[in-house]
Amino acid sequence: MPQLLSHQRNPLGRTVRLLGWMADHEAEDFGVRELAAAVRMAPSTVHRSLGALEEEGLIEPSAATGRYRLSLGFYRLALRGAARAPVLEQVLPHLRQAARSGGETALLSIFSTTQLEMIYVAEIPSRHALQVRLPLHQWLPLLGSAAGLAILCQLDAETLVSAVSQQPGRVESDQLAERLAEVRERGFAALSDSAAGVRELAVPFQGPGQTPLGALSFAVPESRANAVLESSLGQLLGQLAQAASKTLSNPTQPVLV
Repeated sequence: MPQLLSHQRNPLGRTVRLLGWMADHEAEDFGVRELAAAVRMAPSTVHRSLGALEEEGLIEPSAATGRYRLSLGFYRLALRGAARAPVLEQVLPHLRQAARSGGETALLSIFSTTQLEMIYVAEIPSRHALQVRLPLHQWLPLLGSAAGLAILCQLDAETLVSAVSQQPGRVESDQLAERLAEVRERGFAALSDSAAGVRELAVPFQGPGQTPLGALSFAVPESRANAVLESSLGQLLGQLAQAASKTLSNPTQPVLV
């Protein structure tokens, strides 16, 4: 309740929270009462916040329905801001090299020490006619992907416990320790999503002081995956993740192009 009251009394905080909720959900537009229920604010409060966002050109109302949607002004700011993110700027050349050399869909994921989750922020599709895709720009639990498992291998004990404690479902510590030991021994994480028909391979990269920052991944159709291909792609990811870590630790050094 104190946190809810804090949001209600902080105009900037509630407006940012509202905008973030709209960005995180895929509906084309949103009604005032729908938003109020979702973010646990009074409809009148939400209406005032929406008015402020509309005034700044970040959302726009539909003349036909009166519902609100994110505007091109919001997307312009989001894309310009993302392009300037230091990690994205420094690691993208290595992601491009992964896509060129590996021939499969290459992905870049980032780990948040506050969310204790990860998010895929960039993707370069495969050259093959048959492609598989992973969800971009969504917070995801670490245990649900190879990228997440790779990141978990780099966390200190305290952060690892905190991250695992908020995973959906119960996680047995012995089983998790065994899975992470397998990842470390193999040199890369591998995880299948049979429902989506995708096999993901991932290796983490670090920043200054070996701080875990994210992972480089390949998403491969299960029908194309095999031990030889996985070994080759895993080695490639290891080389490029190591190069990305050097780039992030020494940002003045030239990067791959």
